Amino acid sequence: MVIEILQVAPHVAAFHFTGQLTGEDYDTCIGAVETKLSLNPRIGIFTDLTGLTGMSAEAMAKDVRYGLGKLGELKRFARSAMVTEREWLARVSSFTGMLVPGIELQTFEPAERDAAMAWVSRPIAPH
Repeated sequence: MVIEILQVAPHVAAFHFTGQLTGEDYDTCIGAVETKLSLNPRIGIFTDLTGLTGMSAEAMAKDVRYGLGKLGELKRFARSAMVTEREWLARVSSFTGMLVPGIELQTFEPAERDAAMAWVSRPIAPH
């Protein structure tokens, strides 16, 4: 797995994943997200999944645990941009958006990567 932590706006945690996401990789990402949350009242998340081939069971379990642990803090996540060439991931993201009101979720094609970054990097109003 290769995780590229992208240098972007101070209120955005941004990643490009390629290969198989492991539990250790997931810990790296959560560390970056938590750093952004410690510095900002609300953040955006940018994930470029172009080249991601899958997630280990450990990474999936950590994702579920982290998500459940953040239920009381969802208002701190203003928006999320996902770049993917996989239609099923875009559909899952759209469905998730209906379950978590207050977080703007948008998916983008790989050719729209710059537009996704611009969208997620817009200033975030305090909640």
